[in-house]
Amino acid sequence: MEDYLGFIEFFVVALFAAAWGVLELVGRRLDRKKEAERAKDSMPPS
Repeated sequence: MEDYLGFIEFFVVALFAAAWGVLELVGRRLDRKKEAERAKDSMPPS
């Protein structure tokens, strides 16, 4: 088991980094959506 602790630690860190990246992408998508709605609402009616 001692031989595999390095691999386990690497995969835990890799999964953490992957989850962080997914959250960043989802957050950017939501920010763009919110900004588009805000820009649409602030346009004067024509």
